[in-house]
Amino acid sequence: MTTDQQATAHAIAAQLQLQSAPGYEGHWAAVFLLPGGGKLFISAGRQRGQLHISTSLPDGLRDHRPYYRAGEAPKTGINVSEAKSVALIVADIKRRLLPEHAREVAACAEQKAKRDAYHAQRTLALTEVARPFGQVVQADARTGEPRPVCVEHSGLFRLTAKPYCEGLELAIETNPAIAGQIASLLAKL
Repeated sequence: MTTDQQATAHAIAAQLQLQSAPGYEGHWAAVFLLPGGGKLFISAGRQRGQLHISTSLPDGLRDHRPYYRAGEAPKTGINVSEAKSVALIVADIKRRLLPEHAREVAACAEQKAKRDAYHAQRTLALTEVARPFGQVVQADARTGEPRPVCVEHSGLFRLTAKPYCEGLELAIETNPAIAGQIASLLAKL
């Protein structure tokens, strides 16, 4: 970006009351923090005399972007003429870009809430299997998905519980004598 473009970018951010994002000094674009954790990028446009302005989702929502059919996805970037005044560029951002960004953030937050509730339900089910053996259910740090529970009990059997669709898949490895006892217990349910 040229120094004039940088100055325009900072003037736009000042009118939008946005702070510079830390760690983006010398970046290909001027980067500013949006309320709620997203970022606003202002860079030189592909065509001479234009600025490209785009948004990004907050870090915790990127993996929860819903599937959009053609033409349904929120617009995440716009091009504006550098010849426009800062006030007109800010008006364009407020009218064309920020509502679309808010729509995308809301859709991602809804998807994340559904996924978190689903994982919580699966974790609760696995906890019921793990508790009698003193085991604790672990979750994947990135996705929050519960990991399978594996219990080896005194060399008599090995029980593996995995979340599977809306239920749990239980696998028991044991010798034939104990297998009959387990089958008897299951038949009494």
